[in-house]
Amino acid sequence: MNFKNTIIALSCAFLFFGCGGDDKKNGQTSSDAQIEANKTDANLSQNSTKSEPVVDLHLNLLNGKTINLQKRKDGFDIKDNDKATLFVFFATWCPPCRAEIPHLNNLSEKFKEELNIIGVLLEEKNEQEVKDFAKKYNIKYDVAVGEGNFLLEKAVGGIIGLPSSALYKPNGDYAIHYTGLVPEEMLENDILKAIK
Repeated sequence: MNFKNTIIALSCAFLFFGCGGDDKKNGQTSSDAQIEANKTDANLSQNSTKSEPVVDLHLNLLNGKTINLQKRKDGFDIKDNDKATLFVFFATWCPPCRAEIPHLNNLSEKFKEELNIIGVLLEEKNEQEVKDFAKKYNIKYDVAVGEGNFLLEKAVGGIIGLPSSALYKPNGDYAIHYTGLVPEEMLENDILKAIK
């Protein structure tokens, strides 16, 4: 009987957490998401000190460009960048990741002068598969592919669920981190704070 209860509890936990989940589907309110973001901030800081130092990172974008960045204690130095940067960690198999795309497109358009959104794919896919995915879902922001994505994931302290987002100010300082699907309005408010 004890074994059966354990299996049921684990199954419920798996269903609840999924690959990130939609805040509305699991009953999480915007304030709950903000609390979760703040908890994740603390975990991110703790995890960053535990991870091995990553000095130089290179993200290869689908458009052929490369983003060069260097990890530092409180964020990243992103070469040739004077905008805030939102790294969005995702996978093609993740339904909440796909659901987030139109909202990220809206934010990318709204803040095109102040913000770079970079989708960071955390799965092994060849470049053509990712291009096909980006076309199918009409992704209007940059998407990074390759080994650099996994190094970036390690540099931010690891990802505990998908989608995950990490926002950095124009000077590269860390602003906030979210795990799971985040309401567009909440992201917009945090972007406005980061670009001030």
